[in-house]
Amino acid sequence: MNILLGKSASMETINGWIERVNAEFGLTERNALSSRYFEAIKDDCIFIFEPDWEAVLTIDVDMWMRREMHVVSYYVKKECRNIRLFLTIQRKFEELAKAFDCQYLVQGSHFGDRLYFYLERNGYHVATMRKEL
Repeated sequence: MNILLGKSASMETINGWIERVNAEFGLTERNALSSRYFEAIKDDCIFIFEPDWEAVLTIDVDMWMRREMHVVSYYVKKECRNIRLFLTIQRKFEELAKAFDCQYLVQGSHFGDRLYFYLERNGYHVATMRKEL
C-alpha cells in the first residue's frame, strides 16, 4: 500500500486526486479551494494513493487525550467500485488506526446514507450530526 505522511506527499499528486474527485461530482470550479485546503492541512495528514482508490486521514485526540483517526476523504475510481474493494478499504483504515495506536476510527459521508448502514452494522456509533444552514 502506498502510504505517505503529509510532508512526503506532493501537491502535484494531491491536485491530481482533487481533479479526479471534483470532476466526478461536478465541483471542478472548486479545485483551487480544495487545493488550498489540503495545502494547509497536508503536513498533518496521511495519504494513501493506490491504483484503484485514494484516501486522506488525520490523527487527532479528543478532550481526554484518546487518539482518533479521522477519515477526511476517500475516493474509489468509478470503474473499480465493488463491495470487495470497499471492505478491503475499511479493513485498511482499521489496520492503520491500530498501527497509529488510535482508540477510535471516525468517518462519515456527505454523499448518501448507504455508508451509515454499513458502519452501524460494523460497530460504529452515532457521535456527531451535521445540519446544512
